[in-house]
Amino acid sequence: MSNAEIEAEPSKVLATFGRRTFVASVALGLGVGLALAPLTFTQYGAAIAIFFSVGCAVFAGRRAMQAEARTAEVERSLWQQKLTDRGSHQALIERSLTGFYRSTYDGRLLIANRGLAAILGYESAEQLKAEVRNVARLYVDPNQREQFHVLMRGDHVARNFVSQVRRRDGSTIWIAENALAVPDHDGQVLYYEGTVEDVTARRNSEEAALRVMRESRDAARSKAAFLAAVSHELKTPLNAVIGFADVIRQEMFGPIGNERYRDYVVDIHENGRRLLNKINDILDLTRLEGHLMELDEDTIRVADALDNAKNVVADGKTLPVEFGVDVPADFPMLRADPKRLQQMLVHVVSNAVKFTGPGGRIVLAGKLAADGGICIYVLDTGLGMRPELVKQAMQPFKQLDARLERAFEGLGLGLPLASALLRLHGGQFSIHSALGVGTEVNLHFPPERTLRPLKLTA
Repeated sequence: MSNAEIEAEPSKVLATFGRRTFVASVALGLGVGLALAPLTFTQYGAAIAIFFSVGCAVFAGRRAMQAEARTAEVERSLWQQKLTDRGSHQALIERSLTGFYRSTYDGRLLIANRGLAAILGYESAEQLKAEVRNVARLYVDPNQREQFHVLMRGDHVARNFVSQVRRRDGSTIWIAENALAVPDHDGQVLYYEGTVEDVTARRNSEEAALRVMRESRDAARSKAAFLAAVSHELKTPLNAVIGFADVIRQEMFGPIGNERYRDYVVDIHENGRRLLNKINDILDLTRLEGHLMELDEDTIRVADALDNAKNVVADGKTLPVEFGVDVPADFPMLRADPKRLQQMLVHVVSNAVKFTGPGGRIVLAGKLAADGGICIYVLDTGLGMRPELVKQAMQPFKQLDARLERAFEGLGLGLPLASALLRLHGGQFSIHSALGVGTEVNLHFPPERTLRPLKLTA
């Protein structure tokens, strides 16, 4: 029963009893009046007797209600006394599973409840106080008690003070204390009082999570180091192949005798570059996962960055799609890593070109977001995809078309790598797409990367 219900209970009793008393009194008065009516000499005399009896009944009912009100007030006072009774508070503490204590500065327990005894492995609070003469001996680390004293001397309070303590059987657990120091009139500490909670399960879960994180980070670093070594071993001969193929393609030491050889050299050069780019993407993604990549930031004009990305994707060829670049003339500058920004844009634009058929349109745009950040949009009128496949497209090495004879080449690294590079800049990567309509990719940089031109005042 809640406090409000307890306090309201006497009023309910009063109302019920008062109504019943009043009705009974009125009925009694009417009965007496009607019984006396035949004995009166006139009709008026009978009426007077009846009204007199009713008046008596009403008066008696009111007196009864007043008496009940006084009784209800007494009952309410008793209920209120029970609610504020210190004995009931003490019983609440005794029944609690949380440990309650009061101790002296030197560690002697003055008060302890059964909850604290159970946490520390004792059968009763009395046994705990009898066997533990100094609570400082409970701490596994003896410095913990001194740290507790330091907190108390400073703020007179300790919040979520976590320590490892020994139980009666010698086992160890982790506890969290919330306590305060109670001083006397001169400011000297009289005693400490507070609560103790067993947080061993929570502590073990946190340590397990931290251990998994450390192992995952170490594994990522090991993988990054391994792939860096492998990539170096692959890139060194591959760079030689690309370089010599380029020398032959440009006929630097004389003409190529057979045109068929020229075509072969061009294929060697182009495929070598494509393979080198894929190796670099894998290495960069691994570095990002291992938190081994750092940014080399500079001030960038967004319009120039978009034009450069378009030119890199075209690679001197005429693409079968129409391109548009839409950036306002007074658009703010962007603070970012130029190399990584171009890498992001090239991957996103290449993906748009790949899935946009001949005659389609791709728009590269820069706009200011509502929060003041810079948004770079890449919109295409290509194949698009169902919204439920967007999440799958953002997973590394995940192809939407997993058949052996895929219609489109690629390792599925472009969008995940662009997203990871944007996160390194503190930005957010989002995709909105519809099958048969097209795709919109948004690279949202945080507002602190927006550099607005200074306004000169006369």
